[in-house]
Amino acid sequence: MKFHYRNWLIIGLLAIGQLSFGQAKGVLTGTLTDGLTGTPLAFANVGIAQLGVGTTTDLDGVYRLVGIPDGTYTIEFSYLGYSTKTEVRTFEQGQRMIVLDLTLQEEAQTLEEVVVKGQAVGQRAAINQQINSNSIINVVSKEKLQELPDQNAAESVGRISGVALQREGGEATKVSIRGLSPRYNSITINGERIPSTDGNDRSVDLSMISTDALEGIEVFKAITPDKDGDAIGGTVNFVIKSAEEGLKGEMRVLGGYNNHQDNFGLVRANGSVSNRFFDNKLGVIAGVNYQIADRSSDLLTASYVVDGEDSNEEAIIGTENLNLADRIETRVRGGGNLNLDYKLPFGSLQASTFYGLTNRDEIRYRTRYRPQGSRKEYELRQRESNQFTWNNTFSGIFDLNFLNSRLEFRSSYARTETDTPNERLHRFREDGAFTGDIVESDLELVVAAAKNDLETTFFQQDRIDDTQVNTSKYTAQIDYTVPFQKGRNFSGAFKMGGKIRSQDRDRTTSRIWSAFGAIDQIAEDFPDRFQTNSDDRITVEQFFGGFSPDPYLDSRYSFPFGQTLDIDRLNAFTDTYKDDYYSEDERQRLQNYGSSERVTAAYAMTTLKLFNRLTLIPGVRVERTDTEFEGLFGRSFELDGQVLISAQDTIGQNDYTEFLPMVQSKFQVFPWMDVRAAATKTLARPNFFDLIPWQQIDDINSVLQRGNPELQHTVAWNYDLQFSFYNKIGLFTVGAFYKNMRNVDFQRISRDTEVGSNTRGFQLITRENLPSDVEVRGIEIDLQSQLNFLPEPFDGIIIGGNVTLMRSETQFPLLEIIEGPPPFFIPEINNTFREGILPDQPQRVVNLNLGYEINGFSARLSMISQGRTLQFVGSREELDGYFSAFTRWDLALTQKINRNTKIYFNLNNFTNTPEVVTLGGNSAFPVEEEFFGWTMDLGLKVRFRRYKD
Repeated sequence: MKFHYRNWLIIGLLAIGQLSFGQAKGVLTGTLTDGLTGTPLAFANVGIAQLGVGTTTDLDGVYRLVGIPDGTYTIEFSYLGYSTKTEVRTFEQGQRMIVLDLTLQEEAQTLEEVVVKGQAVGQRAAINQQINSNSIINVVSKEKLQELPDQNAAESVGRISGVALQREGGEATKVSIRGLSPRYNSITINGERIPSTDGNDRSVDLSMISTDALEGIEVFKAITPDKDGDAIGGTVNFVIKSAEEGLKGEMRVLGGYNNHQDNFGLVRANGSVSNRFFDNKLGVIAGVNYQIADRSSDLLTASYVVDGEDSNEEAIIGTENLNLADRIETRVRGGGNLNLDYKLPFGSLQASTFYGLTNRDEIRYRTRYRPQGSRKEYELRQRESNQFTWNNTFSGIFDLNFLNSRLEFRSSYARTETDTPNERLHRFREDGAFTGDIVESDLELVVAAAKNDLETTFFQQDRIDDTQVNTSKYTAQIDYTVPFQKGRNFSGAFKMGGKIRSQDRDRTTSRIWSAFGAIDQIAEDFPDRFQTNSDDRITVEQFFGGFSPDPYLDSRYSFPFGQTLDIDRLNAFTDTYKDDYYSEDERQRLQNYGSSERVTAAYAMTTLKLFNRLTLIPGVRVERTDTEFEGLFGRSFELDGQVLISAQDTIGQNDYTEFLPMVQSKFQVFPWMDVRAAATKTLARPNFFDLIPWQQIDDINSVLQRGNPELQHTVAWNYDLQFSFYNKIGLFTVGAFYKNMRNVDFQRISRDTEVGSNTRGFQLITRENLPSDVEVRGIEIDLQSQLNFLPEPFDGIIIGGNVTLMRSETQFPLLEIIEGPPPFFIPEINNTFREGILPDQPQRVVNLNLGYEINGFSARLSMISQGRTLQFVGSREELDGYFSAFTRWDLALTQKINRNTKIYFNLNNFTNTPEVVTLGGNSAFPVEEEFFGWTMDLGLKVRFRRYKD
């Protein structure tokens, strides 16, 4: 019935749209460019006041006004900071199209006086797009991307108000928009969604996208019905531009330095070339980028347990696990893009492909202190992780002048892969590793109490892991737009369309390991090859031979033996004995899954412009989701020193339909001020792995884990209000948002209490929906300004910054185990909830930048400050983990040598700000502390152009 209802709705809307058809009318089109540089002016205003109609130019500076009746009209062209230009044109009967290309000049300046300034141009381009958009949007322009010292696209998105960063390996990898986890965002390239790169959730790792390949970044915080509905946080769109007229190219090469490793071997390079052929009908632009980055670090991680309560009923916390690690990691990032477009007499065709790759090569030396078990471990891990995304799009726009309408289509294929082959972990263990003077509440005293007895430290475990996650996505979309105009005070467009998105994902994992006693058996079979201790176990001493990291963790700790494990010796050991002594850990198979998801959507919306001041965009989107899963039900147990499983295949499905009404409005109060408001309904689908009907019963550790195919999708109502003030000096915005989310899912850790269950009393780990709604609210303040009204030399000052204040209200599970009365002492399980804030939501995010430009010199000092952020939820409030507040500084300098050459100098994190997570926000209990040092880049950018005659 829903299917028929939806079709009748579309048919009805089609009929309404046809009411606007009349006789064929004229089309006005052309390109706006900068009078000095010849570059296109994106998001410039084009309007005909007599008709009350208008539009904005696209990224290529192209505009198109359709449905113009016969007559003579004055066309106005305007762009913030540029002189407004008017042209008069007559549309005669039977005349279908007029092409009008124009250039605009900066206000109060002649061509001889203008000095092109990168920061000012970038800021102006972003401001124009934001004020001319009907949606609530923030923009990072191409010019600003090239002026920032950011290492990847995630870092650049983090400069936008309302965006917080999730960091890994010393650089941003994912973004949280308005306090919501990355899985709640939609990430697209030229409007097409990038499949998830994470093996468990729906988030996308943005570190594999280089800013060198981008024309700009758009963050939509309130969507319209023609966009995917699963974007509760927002939509981040990476823009790749089509070719401009004339042969053009550029190349940028930078060499880098990492002070943590004293490494001068870092490289960052990119290049692009473009041209148009066949009377400018065919455009071709191609680009490549390559980067070698050193993300090595000193790392401390720790976990804690509650050893009881004091007289105030506060937890007494002891150290469960302390890890000291030295990471040596090189990241190689590369990619390319190719974009073809062809201009037709009645529209255009476009084909584009984008490829991004990140290869991470890591060696980690780690010492693990486990005072609760009175043991100590030494590990060496070698891991190579390869991650790529490949996105292909074919689209077309057709102006159906005989119907006064426009037809657009888009199809795409995208694929992401994350492959971690041959990951190796070698572990040695020392039992009875501490003296009786250990103080578990102080990490430095835990380290001091270690015996560091080499004689008793033995080779305990060796393993090889292999993990691969593949996701492929196909989409097909069609949009139909009918403009209408009733007098000079009422105009707009009716738009409708549909989309199909099909996505397949699978994850496969395997582990080969030295199961119980395998290494001891090697020592017994080859007694002459190894040094052994009194228990005939292989000792650690013969595998030393590496370096000692010094200073280490800000000189607070040192490696216990003054050296590290030798990777070549350990790999030789593994390669020699793995085929005869190692076995497959069957438990890993239970983590494998496959899923297939199909989303079918239809929408209808109208853009209404009233009295040339009020814009309304009401509409509705309907999304049908059909999902199928494959997983394993299994049980692991120990038999004759081996870990085995019994398993069977399972299947499941999760289907639903969601109606998503939306409305946005924009009111032009004054020529320098507008007010925007939006009310939108959006959704978020559960993570793939959480829906899989899998189950693992671990008899060895008494743990039961399972998926939940009945998990509900999250639905949110989003409300936005924004005030914007602007003139040729800049833009100031202040806005507020509120989100009410229903069916938010969470991980519940409880006990299996089912009577008669053969796992009764086991720890139960699964995902469920919260019984109450989650509320998120916040305020965003943003300022972008060029102080060119000041006298020299202060007229080159450029300032920008934003402040976001957020708060949320949610509930977390609270598990209480109350010991029962005698004689059997059967415990009572109390699953309750406690109030808290959302994970991944800092209550404060501040971005500031101060720039200065004069005579080809440009300097930008940037600061990002992020408040304390809840990272994970513990079993009680004292065990919650918080990412500590931090402030990070960057510096970027450029010097223009001539018209086509620039020198770049970047200094990242020059205050050496570490990344710190603490327990309960208490610095005495660090959960994670990582130092990366600062980095520096120095390089050259060269471009060439063949200008028009």
